[in-house]
Amino acid sequence: MDYLQPERLLSLLMGEKAKEYIAQAGHKTLTVIRLNPLKAKSENILSLLEEEGFKLIPLSFYPFAYQLEYEPFPVSKSLAHFAGLIYLQDPSSMLPALVLSPQPGETVLDLTAAPGSKTTLMATLMENEGVLVACDNSGKRLRALSFNLERWGVINTGWMRILGEQVGNLFFETFDKVLVDPPCTALGTLHKSPEILRWWKEGKVIKLARIQERLLISGLKALKPGGVLVYSTCTLTPHENEGVIQAILERYPVEIETIFLPKGFNRTPGLTSFLNFKFSSEMEKTIRLYPLANLGEGFFIANLRKKESFRGPLKTKELIKEEWYHYEKFKEITALSEHFRFDPHIFVQKRFFLNNHIRLATQALAEFSSPIPLQKGISFARPMGKKWRLTTNGITWLAPFITQNRIELDRMSLRGLISGHNLPAPSGHEGQQLLTYHECPLGYGWVKNGFLVSQLPARSVIV
Repeated sequence: MDYLQPERLLSLLMGEKAKEYIAQAGHKTLTVIRLNPLKAKSENILSLLEEEGFKLIPLSFYPFAYQLEYEPFPVSKSLAHFAGLIYLQDPSSMLPALVLSPQPGETVLDLTAAPGSKTTLMATLMENEGVLVACDNSGKRLRALSFNLERWGVINTGWMRILGEQVGNLFFETFDKVLVDPPCTALGTLHKSPEILRWWKEGKVIKLARIQERLLISGLKALKPGGVLVYSTCTLTPHENEGVIQAILERYPVEIETIFLPKGFNRTPGLTSFLNFKFSSEMEKTIRLYPLANLGEGFFIANLRKKESFRGPLKTKELIKEEWYHYEKFKEITALSEHFRFDPHIFVQKRFFLNNHIRLATQALAEFSSPIPLQKGISFARPMGKKWRLTTNGITWLAPFITQNRIELDRMSLRGLISGHNLPAPSGHEGQQLLTYHECPLGYGWVKNGFLVSQLPARSVIV
């Protein structure tokens, strides 16, 4: 099957453009970021980036997406990136979450979530409300997912370590919407992953297609009847795209729905045939995004509707019970509200879980029952005797509500703190302080005996 060799396959799919695309392998084409509206206003984040020397172009398909026209240094080393105010993500990679369009109050599954680019975007689209469950089976990737969720300030999301193939039976017909973005040969990402051309093997394509099909079946089992599942890959091989969807159409009561893409993308309908392979005419409702024809990398997206209930599992597993508490149980919340002067009623629809770190989650997520351990929300505070000391992620989540004991830094004081120097504190400040720059929350410091001591772990940040 020589057509499964990448050069031959790309030629069949892209024609003369294939040579140009292969020539791009290893050459970064653009940097795109999205802003974090959960932490700060867009104008403040943009002001911070512009002061750092970045030149940005707004992108029409998503109001918080920007292309970097000029980078004085890698944006990954910027203060905005350190503070969780931006996320680097390819434009095409944002589309599956935008197509799924999860809403506040819904119960949503991200079946293969790590490292969290699509998960954090979905949490943003859900306005940090409802329930979002993120799954992966790699410990290393889950650590990246946990870090990104905490840094993004996501309190409506829980993550678990689990084989994706098991999720459908354990959470049978639980979710309103599901995203399945499985491992793939990533042929649409040659610009940043040229090694694909070296390790590519025909057998790997076939093996991944089987894994993708099993994951898609699991996602459909976890989906409620009438619910929507988006399947996406960053590869171009028909085996991993139309071939997987065709196998599902032939065996399960699902239908393909039309995808309405935002402006700025040149869509190509999914294939109804490829060489000797024949696919359903409905496959034209899926979309292919080819490199060079679009701003981002190559992608395939299918939007599936589950028409009726599936046969359920023979056995169910007992649900784990956890005690999450209302804020009124804690005098520490009153003390925090007095220190930072915020209305404690902001926690009415939130819940707290006590262990070595006090965790914060939405009420809906706290009440969501799981048969296996689910790490919910963010690390909000640590107990210090009879008081709570906010974590960096806790204080930056709380930042929009804090009106007292917050210090807006200028550039000189910011540099001093990051360099490890203690600075004279403004009068009237004592104890833990929210530190902001351009009104964007960075973390916290501590005022004692008239001096501000930084707790910003940012020595590698360029300022």
